Amino acid sequence: MSQRSESEFEPLPPRVDLRGRFLLAEPALAETERLLPTYRGADGDHEGLVFLCGREIGSTTLLCMAVAPEAAHGRGHVMADQQAVGGVVAAARTLGLGVLAQVHSHPGAVTHHSRGDDHMVLMPFEGMLSIVAPHYGHFGIRPLHGIGVHQFQDGRWRLATENSIADNVTIIPGSLDLR
Repeated sequence: MSQRSESEFEPLPPRVDLRGRFLLAEPALAETERLLPTYRGADGDHEGLVFLCGREIGSTTLLCMAVAPEAAHGRGHVMADQQAVGGVVAAARTLGLGVLAQVHSHPGAVTHHSRGDDHMVLMPFEGMLSIVAPHYGHFGIRPLHGIGVHQFQDGRWRLATENSIADNVTIIPGSLDLR
């Protein structure tokens, strides 16, 4: 499969403010950045997929673990089937966590959902995040307010404003040394 062209993407949707507060643990973020570029094939880099697991506490979502599922992937697509997603859900549940966000990569610089992305998330729920990393994730996903952060709001995926991402997503360090 060839790389996606710009025509495979919907026009940039209007941006909305994120609803709720998100705490993203640094180790989960680092693992997401490590795992995304590992989706490869004989033809080179492929799109990758990582689920972020955690807990919802009131209007705050804590994302603390990254899980790379088994997935069908290629230069212009990545998809985990129901069985693979079920395995991620079961693994998270054994730790008292839920699958609360997904991160996937695109081949080029475009970080908003492609035409199929809105419909390919198997278990969307109100408030869920879908984060899109450019360039197969090779350059990481930081700063988050500089890439595509989508939230499922009112029954559909919405692209979040950069300011609301900066204001509502906090990266929690793995440790603090206050000496």
